[in-house]
Amino acid sequence: MHIFASVVVVRDLDRSLTFYRDVLGWEVRSDNQMGADYRFLCVAPPGHGAGIVLGLSEFYGMTLASPESPVRTNIYMTSDDVRADYERLVALGVSFMTEPELMPWGAWGATMVDPDGNAFFMSNQV
Repeated sequence: MHIFASVVVVRDLDRSLTFYRDVLGWEVRSDNQMGADYRFLCVAPPGHGAGIVLGLSEFYGMTLASPESPVRTNIYMTSDDVRADYERLVALGVSFMTEPELMPWGAWGATMVDPDGNAFFMSNQV
């Protein structure tokens, strides 16, 4: 048994797909039209098992974040070089709540925000 994905609520599936696939470079794991008004869309970083399901709030009963008031997803990402990934992503137009900083436990971390205000903590050690 393993974890497949966690849900992140977004406003527009196609816009979010463009961000995660084309900006972050993630792979599409599933993109299935499950009914007239329900699409199951899962993306993940290349080479990793667990991903995130991009979903609309009406299907998952979750509140939408906003870019003006980001909400932490409680999904954590790891990076071999937080500073380099931060600089690369900022150059691509990705927003961050924080610049890389040294955490109390000795790791470097920064908080990335997607276009819908979903915040992800990125660290070189969790």
